[in-house]
Amino acid sequence: MCESNKRFFGYLFLASLFVLAAAALRAEEAGPWFLISETELRSIENYREQSEAEKRSWLLQARELKAQANSLLTASETLNSQLARAREANRKLEQSYNESEAEWLTRLSLKNGEIAGLKQALADQTLEAESHKGKAALRLVIIIALLTAIAAYIAFKILRFFRVIPL
Repeated sequence: MCESNKRFFGYLFLASLFVLAAAALRAEEAGPWFLISETELRSIENYREQSEAEKRSWLLQARELKAQANSLLTASETLNSQLARAREANRKLEQSYNESEAEWLTRLSLKNGEIAGLKQALADQTLEAESHKGKAALRLVIIIALLTAIAAYIAFKILRFFRVIPL
């Protein structure tokens, strides 16, 4: 069995050498040859130069667009920060306005309460004045009646004194 293995490995070694030699010979073979005329060669060179110029142009445009995009990004970030500050200022102003409006409404309601209190006091005083007017009118009538009675008594006494009225 050992002998058969040796032969097998020997044939395997020879087969691999043959494959390697064939591959080496094949690699050395020259590829197909093509003949190019001078005009075709110039047109190929012109095409290559135009392609490189176009490539440089595209790269320049790409750099310019990238720079423009970076400047726009910076401007956008600046505008976003300005917008955030403006929103914060607007929020603070709105809060301040709401607080001052609440304070104003509180003062207004206090003033309305004071006005209502003053109206009530005025109504009470008016009612009291009407009451006093009624009492004063009654007193005036009583005083006039007493004065009339006194004047009649005095007139009666005077007329009796001068004997205009018999006794």
